[in-house]
Amino acid sequence: MAKVRPSLRSSSTYTETNFLRLHAEGPKGPKGSEAVVTLEHFAYAPPVNGQPGWSCRMIVDGEKMSRADAVFIAKRYAAENGIGVIYEE
Repeated sequence: MAKVRPSLRSSSTYTETNFLRLHAEGPKGPKGSEAVVTLEHFAYAPPVNGQPGWSCRMIVDGEKMSRADAVFIAKRYAAENGIGVIYEE
């Protein structure tokens, strides 16, 4: 199961080469409150023919849902794709 970690500061660097970034903007309040959620899959491979090494795949783009649902989706996606870390912002 993927580990959910707090987001990195802007001055930090990612130590994982394959991870999810979960961003939920909105209330952290009671169950049932909705946030606008973005979920991205970042992966790094050595650059080839001048192409950048990082790739980003959008999984969820600005959907309204509860934070609990967003974490559930992130954990399921991570489990199905062998991703060990989820950074939650």
